Amino acid sequence: MFFVFLDSQEVNCPIGVHEFERKEGVKLFISVKVQLSHVPDMDHIYHALDYTQLVDIVNEVSSQERQLLETLAADIAAEINTKSSTAIENIHIRIEKPQIPHDRYNAKSCGIEYILNC
Repeated sequence: MFFVFLDSQEVNCPIGVHEFERKEGVKLFISVKVQLSHVPDMDHIYHALDYTQLVDIVNEVSSQERQLLETLAADIAAEINTKSSTAIENIHIRIEKPQIPHDRYNAKSCGIEYILNC
């Protein structure tokens, strides 16, 4: 079993329930873990999942405005599944938001995790 992962890609994303969050952008850390359906049988990138492609997908999808982290995670997973040239078992997305507009917030981060079984 092989996994390809991207750990804590930092993005500034126009996301949030509050209009100022979408206007100013919010710092997020996005992690992606993709379980491949099989071991690549040849030593060539075309038979694997290129992790630089994960970076490009995360950056591209997170640049679009939306309100919910859940929607962002589902959109990233769908894009990975669509653009992958290799068979995928599942995609695990973790999105961390280090700051929220709340006067008693003092956690390291909050966020969501999403798993898409392909």
